[in-house]
Amino acid sequence: MTSTLSERIQQARKHAGLTQKELADKVGISQTAVHKLECGRSRSSRRTVAIALTCGVDPIWLDNGRGEMALPGAAAFAADFNGVQEDGEPYRTYPLIARIPLISWDELAKFCGEAEENFNPDVASWVPVAPRASDRSFALKVPDDSMEPEFYEGEVIIVDPTRKGSHNQFLVAREGTNRPTFKQLILHGNQKYLKPLNSRYPLIEVKSELQVCGVAVCKYKEYQ
Repeated sequence: MTSTLSERIQQARKHAGLTQKELADKVGISQTAVHKLECGRSRSSRRTVAIALTCGVDPIWLDNGRGEMALPGAAAFAADFNGVQEDGEPYRTYPLIARIPLISWDELAKFCGEAEENFNPDVASWVPVAPRASDRSFALKVPDDSMEPEFYEGEVIIVDPTRKGSHNQFLVAREGTNRPTFKQLILHGNQKYLKPLNSRYPLIEVKSELQVCGVAVCKYKEYQ
């Protein structure tokens, strides 16, 4: 019988001997989020790998049910950090890997400029990254060659919508009701510009309200 993600998460948590709150604290999400996952109200999570490693189970098994549940050594690894202190202060462990939703530019256009809690896009796929950005982060594919040679068309950027952008940062933003674009923010006095890194594209002077969808914090690349 094929199990569901909610059943596997509950099984993994019990395997680790954790309460919902304890699991939530270890992977950096709310207890409500764990409850929703276990009762099937949330059908996916970018924290699946972190949950698996925390509970000492195979991330592939937890994600899709393939293979065996047990992951030798994972439970011991997670437990090694419990109670450890650094400079006299409790050392908080963070998940080693997070999953960032890869969304389309059309999806982003629906939510850019909205309150963070309203940002709930359809997810095309997931990108595994080290969790250096906020839990609201998402991934986008670079749409064109305007940001070459630093960012090539088709590469994946990780965008943090909780950051509003400052001088010289790479950000996703839109002016007025235009479609969002990926450019470098240039501040000169009271003027704002969106600069493409490719010299074949013109500098864009911002003449109306600039809505920042988020700041690019890193890029993700696969070779196979």
